[in-house]
Amino acid sequence: MSSTDNSQAPEANTVNIPQKVKQQHSKAVAAMERGNFDTAVALFYYCVQQCPEFSAARRNLRMAEIASFKQKNPGKKAASAHQMATLGAMFTQMKIPSLLKSGKVADALAIVEEMLKKDPLNVGFLKLYSKVALAAGLGDSAVMTLELAKEHVEVKDLGTVVEMLGRLLFDLKRYKEAGPYIEQASRLKPNNSELMKMSKDCATLATINKGWDASEKDKDWRTALGNKEEAVKLEQQNKMVKTADDADALIVETMQKLEAEPRNMNYYFALANLYSQQKRYDEALGVFNKAREFAPADPELDRRTAALTIEKFNYEIAQLQAAGDEQAVADKTTERDQFEFDDISARVGRYPNDYHLRYELGMQYHKHGYYDDAIGQLQLAIKSPKDKVSALYHLGLCFRNKGLLDMAVSQLEQAIELLPSMNEEKMNIYYLMGEISEEEGNIDEAAKYFKEIYRVDVRFRDISQRIDKIYAAQRAAKEKANQ
Repeated sequence: MSSTDNSQAPEANTVNIPQKVKQQHSKAVAAMERGNFDTAVALFYYCVQQCPEFSAARRNLRMAEIASFKQKNPGKKAASAHQMATLGAMFTQMKIPSLLKSGKVADALAIVEEMLKKDPLNVGFLKLYSKVALAAGLGDSAVMTLELAKEHVEVKDLGTVVEMLGRLLFDLKRYKEAGPYIEQASRLKPNNSELMKMSKDCATLATINKGWDASEKDKDWRTALGNKEEAVKLEQQNKMVKTADDADALIVETMQKLEAEPRNMNYYFALANLYSQQKRYDEALGVFNKAREFAPADPELDRRTAALTIEKFNYEIAQLQAAGDEQAVADKTTERDQFEFDDISARVGRYPNDYHLRYELGMQYHKHGYYDDAIGQLQLAIKSPKDKVSALYHLGLCFRNKGLLDMAVSQLEQAIELLPSMNEEKMNIYYLMGEISEEEGNIDEAAKYFKEIYRVDVRFRDISQRIDKIYAAQRAAKEKANQ
């Protein structure tokens, strides 16, 4: 795959899905829970046909397809099933390039969906689906499909799927996520120079793009950034700095390079980083101010300037804490918090379509208790794929704090649909759902959510005590009813 721009429209929120489709989705979930996988597949497939952007339905479709395939083809039967499916689809998949070329992406998507229904773990089908999904603006669904497949494919196919996943994430400019997969694939193919280069590029580009969504960035900045190889070299140099003398030598060298290439942003970032490593924050910020003469509207420069300023504040606060000056600590902390709020607000004004910034501003409003303002920003932040779940969770918190419990539950249910496994993020959501159920007086419903957490991690927050409290309340209620 090439590293071309595959920016895509955000995939749909549950709230935008027609009621009839939601009902079919609920029936499909129930069928899957009963082990009726073929029925579940048919119903989920209906949902994605009606709403191709319904990401939760597509995720559940993949899970049902995999469960159905493994049920029908246990153990050694899987290999022959892959072979038969490949042969059966040979002529059909030949249609896809011409369909994509003629702009008939929906038709191509329908074909590969049918292929995955028959064999969701077929490496060839997975590769083809990724290509078509990208063309259809369903990059997140392509990533999800490969991530699910990775957990179930045969050992001999694991390396291929890992490489596909790494390349896909790289194409989507999700470099931080791509890095581990590309690195793993590179270890499996040590003589593949392309993978080795991609692995290095991931590390560099992840650092460059940290904290902002590459798909939404000013393309002019990418041009101004200069040669990626130079960025790699500078990053390696910075890591080699051990002493003040090392830093001083590199500072002089980098300043000389800047004199020769005053528009090369790599050198400004490298120089500022060298100064910050030595806690010379004013000089580092001066470098960024100089860079602004050549890049007055650079979102990455703005982000780094803000991050460096906050780092300076934190350093000063730590010094005041060490000196035992509590009042000065409080004043400086307030100053830092005010700067952070004002800075994010200003950057949202400059880059209104950067939905990650909307998320950060929403979090600031939430932190300070301005729930209506937070809701407005977080509703926009849902459009940022990487912030979507957290935005929904904090929307739930905002609505809960305003006493709008039904609306809080609606946001949290959407977040749950986006998290197939019980990780810490999902446990936080379940915990909040349990709290809301308690506030509504529905102890049985609260117990359901708390038990799901308890089943996975008894050490999570105070879940053990909550479970004991609920069981005690339920026993008391039964005893009262029997009197």
